[in-house]
Amino acid sequence: MASQDREDPVQELIRQYLPTETLSEARNLLHRFQEGEAFKLYVLRRIWRVIPVGLVIVLVSLACAAATVLFFAAGGSWLALPAFLLAPFILIGSLFVQLYVFFSWLESRALAQAFRRRARPARGPFARWLAKKTGADLGTLPPVPWILAAVVLAAPLAMLALVAPMAALLLIPLALMTPILYAVLDR
Repeated sequence: MASQDREDPVQELIRQYLPTETLSEARNLLHRFQEGEAFKLYVLRRIWRVIPVGLVIVLVSLACAAATVLFFAAGGSWLALPAFLLAPFILIGSLFVQLYVFFSWLESRALAQAFRRRARPARGPFARWLAKKTGADLGTLPPVPWILAAVVLAAPLAMLALVAPMAALLLIPLALMTPILYAVLDR
């Protein structure tokens, strides 16, 4: 009955992407930051690079919350109240997802530096091109809570593109370029 003791791969995949698992991992990440000298020192030494990334994250989260309200309110006044009730959850959720992914990425960079090894280079032609042209290595990309990111980040950004295309045209590339700029400055 050893096969019953092992978890079904589908169940493991589902469990991995549940928000409760992500919350547990975020709590562990915070604990590792508080207790781990290498991670904490890495972030504190680069605080003037981390702060602008944090500001971009806050800007993206505010835009997600505002886009949610504007999108649903445009559908009729009867959708305005649910939109206003949903906005704080979108704001907090998108902040959480972005900060979790960013600090997970920083942790992998800190560990690579602490152990004097290169992080596994990011796979794909874009990562190779970026490393060749700029010398910036994105390293190992962190696990992303895709279901949560789709709900609180991707969907609101799609709504932003519909209700304010110019804002989306500026904000989405800025958000995508932020880790690349960080990696270029952190060589």
